Amino acid sequence: MRNESILIIGVGELGGILLEYLCRVPNICDIVVCDSNVDWGTRKVNSAIEGAALMGFYPKISFRQIDVTNIQQTAELIASVDPIVIFNGTTLQSWWVVNELPPEVNSQLYTTRCALGPWSAMHLALIAKIMQAVKASGVKAHVVNSSFPDVTSPSLAKVGMAPTVGIGNMSLVIPYIQKAAAEILDLPMKNIGVEMIGHHFHCYYWCRSGKGYGAPYYLKVYHGHEDITEKLGDIDAFIAELPKRGMRPAGRNGQYVVAASCARNILSIYFDTNDLIHAPGPLGLEGGYPVRLSRRGVEVVLPKGMTLEQARAINLAAQKYDGIEEINADGDIIFTDESYDTFKRLLNVDCRKVTIKDSFEQAMELRKKFLEFARKHHVNV
Repeated sequence: MRNESILIIGVGELGGILLEYLCRVPNICDIVVCDSNVDWGTRKVNSAIEGAALMGFYPKISFRQIDVTNIQQTAELIASVDPIVIFNGTTLQSWWVVNELPPEVNSQLYTTRCALGPWSAMHLALIAKIMQAVKASGVKAHVVNSSFPDVTSPSLAKVGMAPTVGIGNMSLVIPYIQKAAAEILDLPMKNIGVEMIGHHFHCYYWCRSGKGYGAPYYLKVYHGHEDITEKLGDIDAFIAELPKRGMRPAGRNGQYVVAASCARNILSIYFDTNDLIHAPGPLGLEGGYPVRLSRRGVEVVLPKGMTLEQARAINLAAQKYDGIEEINADGDIIFTDESYDTFKRLLNVDCRKVTIKDSFEQAMELRKKFLEFARKHHVNV
């Protein structure tokens, strides 16, 4: 009989918080934690076990060292664990690292049609290797991907290696919308429903500055079964209210909310809840959508009267605002002209596209150039 488990690959800040959440869930299954750093990984596991014990929970958590760049060994580890869900918490550069730059410097890199997109190599390199290992392992696990799923998941889908679903990004704006709508209309937040199609770009800009509504999106807000979108008034003005009413700690200090998104997606699959939520990268699609998650996997639940082609068209247009022109049939991630020009001018990186095959080497080159750029501006990242 299969010993049910959840496999966490990578316990940095995000994976570490996720572990602390999961180990306090009643009736949670075995949790296997993997990281390249044995000392750190062991300490994180001990922290989870000890903290959970103080709250009356005693989950079974174990640690295994992993080097995800070694695809064969990673495949063997996955096969030996045979998990229900695999969570990818790896990346070669966390999304918040660029935000460590002074605002006036950061704003040179994050500009119109040049946002997270040109950093795609950092996020694609390791999840590509993990998905190769999952495929080689023969295990039928669901993979929950934290590494820029709006873009990496559709890239990998082109070559038959799509993770099941992503986390965070567009889904993170949903509680902002619930909170703002509840306060403006004096309604219970738990009764506010949101139906949205949007991209990572929307979360990044809506939640920080209340701007970025020029990129295409679909949004309806409900109180119970009543559509209350029009009651919120001018929608641009409503979006401008989101950071005023929902602003949370930024960057690495805001990972608790992101980890909550990870936990909900994992638990929806593991406990077979069939919950209707929002998530990026489902079924290898670009951007984020309303979805149902269960042990069967992920189902995209589109607004009434909307086709998948129409929904995709929204996110295909929106991804250009994040710096992605297109993702071609080979999985190559093509940058907008603005992304290419900005990175060539500021970082001396001459790269028009990221490929699955070369993404690791491309990420290493980008990291080298970015560290030089940061040091020039007296920033240690």
